[in-house]
Amino acid sequence: MISQNAWRRRHLVPVAKEAGLVPDGSVFRMLGEHGDCAVLELQAHPMDPERQSFFVRVSVVPLTERAWTQRQHWEQAKDHLPTSGSGMLRWEVTPPAAVSFDPEGDGSVGALWAYGAGIEPDECAQQLIGVLREHTFPAMRRFLDRDALAAEMRERTAQLRHRRPPGWAAVLLQVDRVPPAALEPLLEEVEADYPLADEFVAWAREYSARHWAAA
Repeated sequence: MISQNAWRRRHLVPVAKEAGLVPDGSVFRMLGEHGDCAVLELQAHPMDPERQSFFVRVSVVPLTERAWTQRQHWEQAKDHLPTSGSGMLRWEVTPPAAVSFDPEGDGSVGALWAYGAGIEPDECAQQLIGVLREHTFPAMRRFLDRDALAAEMRERTAQLRHRRPPGWAAVLLQVDRVPPAALEPLLEEVEADYPLADEFVAWAREYSARHWAAA
């Protein structure tokens, strides 16, 4: 049975490059403006010795999300590109039944792609490529537009995972786009009952001031 590394190189790397993603092992990155990044990652999850099984996860990572999360060592961290473990917006690419490890499975098991016993590697690849081209790559491009991402963080599509409340997301998506004075109305809308709210507001003011001083 073909290894996941060889399978990925044979089938997915050419398709990802064609779509403008940059391959890095099991991680594929689509770069946007402002230093933002959308990440597609294949994560192996062995369940059966006769099959290769894995999750396909996507994360949209604005630069400012990373700057806040890694604020204590940002000068060192900013040069390291993100994986799907970070990000403001995340989702899993769900497999069609024909290439699912367990088509009847609930929860995370239902999101496992697979090939091996009973599932041809080429069939799994073609099914995944079809989903990526039709749905995933366009969604990654769309959410690299900060206005589109801000709208999603307000409206909250049920199938996606939103890692910031709306007020925080609005600040993070504008903190390096509007002058400090224009940021203040957004800071007034930050959800104060969220952990570290005071620290977040202070950080946003400082980040904005430094950004515009260097502009």
